[in-house]
Amino acid sequence: MRTLLPLLLLCACTGSLVDHAGASLSGGDGGTPACLATCTTDVAGATRRCDGDLCTYECPAGKFKAAGGCHEAREISAGTSHTCAVVAGEARCWGANDNGQLGRDIPKAGSFIPASPAGLPAGTVSHIAAGAAHTCAIVNGNVLCWGDNGSGQLGNGTMAASTQGVAYQVGNISGAVLIAAGGSHTCAANASKTFCWGNNDLGQLGDGANIPEAPRPEATEVPGAAGALALAAGDSHTCAITGSGVRCWGANGAGQLGNNTTVAALSSPGPTSPDSLSGASFLGLGLNHGCAVVGDKLKCWGANGAGQIRGVTGDQRSPQDVLSGVRAVAGGTGHTCAVTTDQTLICWGFDGNGQLGAPGQTEVDVNLTNVTVAAAGAQHTCATANLVTYCWGSNDRGQLGADPHVTSASTPTPTPISGL
Repeated sequence: MRTLLPLLLLCACTGSLVDHAGASLSGGDGGTPACLATCTTDVAGATRRCDGDLCTYECPAGKFKAAGGCHEAREISAGTSHTCAVVAGEARCWGANDNGQLGRDIPKAGSFIPASPAGLPAGTVSHIAAGAAHTCAIVNGNVLCWGDNGSGQLGNGTMAASTQGVAYQVGNISGAVLIAAGGSHTCAANASKTFCWGNNDLGQLGDGANIPEAPRPEATEVPGAAGALALAAGDSHTCAITGSGVRCWGANGAGQLGNNTTVAALSSPGPTSPDSLSGASFLGLGLNHGCAVVGDKLKCWGANGAGQIRGVTGDQRSPQDVLSGVRAVAGGTGHTCAVTTDQTLICWGFDGNGQLGAPGQTEVDVNLTNVTVAAAGAQHTCATANLVTYCWGSNDRGQLGADPHVTSASTPTPTPISGL
C-alpha cells in the first residue's frame, strides 16, 4: 500500500475496552467528585474528562489524542482487522489484537478507539505499516515490529507464533525511510538498499531463492530494488518504484506482478510489461492486485474478481488504464480507492460491508473533500479529509476506531474516529 490489505476477517471477539493507558473507559465524563470539581484542560479544541481520579481530556471526533494535543493522522495503514496511523510523530492503532498487532499484550482485548502501542522507544515515528496481523513502524530510522510472527515477519530472528504485543527492532537496517507489511512478510528500504523478511513460499522476499523457500526471520537484501522511491506489499507479492519504473516480485497467480505472463511466481524483482511504468510516483497494492500513479494516470493490474481494477472484466496480467486525475491510491482485499488531484476520494469494487463509502454500490464518489491520505483494509477504509480522520466499512473488531460503545458489524458511511 504504502498500505496493506490482506486476508479475510476473523471472528468477532469480546472483552473490556481500554483507553490509551489501558484503563477501563467509564463512558461519559464519569469520575470522582474531587476530579470533577477540579479537572480542567487548556488543550485547544478539547474538553475535560475524568476517568476516576484521573483528569485528562477528550478530543473532538475525528482527531487523535497525541503529543499533548488533538491532531489529525498524517499517514494511515489498514490491515485485515486493524488500523494504524502516524499522529504527531506517535503511533496509534485500533481494532483486533488477537496476535498483539495493536502493540498490546495478547490477553488484552482489541480496542475500538485509537490506542498507543506499548514499548516504542522515545523518538519520532515517521511511517507505519499494518500487515494481516502484525504491524511495523519506522522510529528514528530504525524498524520496529510487533504482532504475529509465525513466519518471521517481525524480523527478530525467530518464528515464535506471537510476541505478546512486544515491539522488536529489526537488525541490519538503519536509516529506513520506507516500510510495507504484507500478509505474513515485511519489507523496508533506506536510501541505498531494500530488505524483506518473513514468509517466502511464493518469492515475496525477492531474494532470488528457489520457490518455495523457507521463511526468513531476518532482514534479507533484495537485489534489483536498490534506491526504492516507494514500497508496497500485498498478501504474497511486493512491488517497489525504482529509478527504472515499477518492479514486482512474489505471487502471480492472478497477474499481480503485472508482467503479462502466466508464471505462477517470481523470486526476483521484474518490470511490469509491456509498460515498465517509468515515472510512477505512487504505489498501492491490494490482496492480489496492484496500482500505480504515473503522472496523473492510475494504472492497475492483477485480481479483478470484485471489479477492483475498474472498467474491465477478468484478472489483468498487465497494467490497465483505470482513471485520470489521480494523485494516490489504496488497495484492499476486493476494493480500490483513489485520491484525486482535486483531493476527493473515489472507491470501487466489492462493497459487502460498506467499505466503498455508501451501501449497495460498485463505485462511490465518497462525500469527502480535501483528502490527504487514505488506506484500504480487508473490508474497511479510512481517510483524512479536512484534517479529520474517518473510517467506514466492517467494524466487528473495532477497525473503524469510531466509538467504544459502537460495535455494529458495518458502517457504510464515513464516521469520525473517536477523540478518546
